Amino acid sequence: MRRILVIVVLLVLAGCGSPVELPGFPEPARSVEEVARRLRPFELRGEHPYPAAGDVFQLCQGTFDPRAPAEPQGFPVLVAHLKTDPPVHARFMLMPGTEQAARLVAQAAQAARGCAGPASGTLGEGMDAETTVSAFGRDGWSGTQVITSGRAGSDTDDPFFYKPFTTGQLVVNKGAWVVDLGWNIRGGFGSPGADWAETGLKVSESVLAVADGAVTAPRAQDLMTRLVDALPDPGAYGERLKVWPRPFEPRQSREQGDGPPMSNDLSCGALSSREHLPEFLPSVERSLLGEVAVHELVSVAGDEQQAEQVRRAWLHDQAGSPAPDPCGYSDPGFAHSDETEAKRVAPSVTAFRHGEWAGEVERFAARHPKATAASGYRDSYAHVAVAVRKGAIAVYLRWQGPAGVDPEPVFERGESALKRTLDRLAPVA
Repeated sequence: MRRILVIVVLLVLAGCGSPVELPGFPEPARSVEEVARRLRPFELRGEHPYPAAGDVFQLCQGTFDPRAPAEPQGFPVLVAHLKTDPPVHARFMLMPGTEQAARLVAQAAQAARGCAGPASGTLGEGMDAETTVSAFGRDGWSGTQVITSGRAGSDTDDPFFYKPFTTGQLVVNKGAWVVDLGWNIRGGFGSPGADWAETGLKVSESVLAVADGAVTAPRAQDLMTRLVDALPDPGAYGERLKVWPRPFEPRQSREQGDGPPMSNDLSCGALSSREHLPEFLPSVERSLLGEVAVHELVSVAGDEQQAEQVRRAWLHDQAGSPAPDPCGYSDPGFAHSDETEAKRVAPSVTAFRHGEWAGEVERFAARHPKATAASGYRDSYAHVAVAVRKGAIAVYLRWQGPAGVDPEPVFERGESALKRTLDRLAPVA
C-alpha cells in the first residue's frame, strides 16, 4: 500500500498530463526538417487544437473575409498539432528572406486590427466576448496577437450556462521565419481566468523557441530548399500561368464575376481541393492558374511507410476505397440548365508509374451537352491528378484544363505536364 502511495505522489509531482510548455532546446532548428524532428515527440493525436493556424490574414473570431489579402506560396512549411497545455496548433513558414517575412507579418497585423471589439460566434454558437489586438514581442520574435476572451455556448442555452474561454492567435517573425499559431483555454463555469492569456502566451513562446531566428534565408543544402527550387516555372504548364491567388493582393471569387475562382480550380470549386498539408511533415505547395489550373504539393515523410500512407490518403478515403467525385455533391461548376444534364467521364483511380515514381493517377471530366471543340473550361473540362512516392518523398500534382468535346487527348496533355514536373523533382528525391 505504501509503495502504491509513493508511486501516486511521484506521478502527481511529475505531472500525468501534457507538459505546460515545450522544453528548451540547446540548438534551435534552422530548417523545417529540423523543426519537424524536434516537435514530433509532442504530437497531439486524435484531435485538432482550436483555432487552426492556416491563414495569417484570417484572424478574426468566427468570420471569414473572402477579399482579404492572399498569402505567398511555394516555400517550406510545417504544420504541427502540439500536446501542450493548452494544446497549440502551429504553422512554421520559412520565407525566402527576412524582408519577405517581415512584410507578411506587417500586413497580417494591419488586417488583424479589424478584429478588435465585440467577438461574433461561429454558426450555432452564442457568444459574449471581446477581442483585443496588440503587438507581440518576446525573445526577438515580433508581430501581432489577437486575444478573444469571454463566455460562449449554444444559441439555445441560457446565458447563465455559457462557459468561459480565452482564445489566442499569433502571427510573428524572427529572421526568415514566420510562425502562425493558435490556442484555446476553456472552463466549465464562471468567467475566464485572469491568467489564461498569459498562460497561452508562455506556451506559445516555448513553441517559438524551437526555431532559430538567426536564419535569414533557407539553406541551399536543405532538402526542402532543393525541392522548392526544383518546381518548374509556371510557364512550363502553359501560357499565362501565374501563382494564384496573387500574393498580398485581395482574393477574387468567381461567383463575384471579378476573377478566377478563389479555390484555384477551373471547375467544381473547393470540392476539387482535397489535398491538405500533412501534419509534422515538411511540405511545399503552390497553386497556378491561367489557361489551365495546377496545384503542386510535395511532402517529406519520416520513412517510406509514412510516405505511402500520406500518398494514398490524397486519392482515397479512410476506408481505402477511391475518393468520391469532387463534383458529385453539387451542380458542375460550368454553365448548364436544369433541362440539360452535363456529360461526364466518371472518376477513376488506377496504378501509375513514371521512372522511380510509383503511385496512382486520377482522371475525370465533364462537359455541357452543347459544348464544342472551341468551348472554354466553363463548358468543358478534364481533370488529371497523380499521387506518387519515391522513397520518403510524396508528391500530389493536380491539373485541370478545357476539354472541348473529347477529353482523352486532354488527359494525355495534363499527364505529360505532370510527368515533366516529376522529372524535375526526381534528382532531388
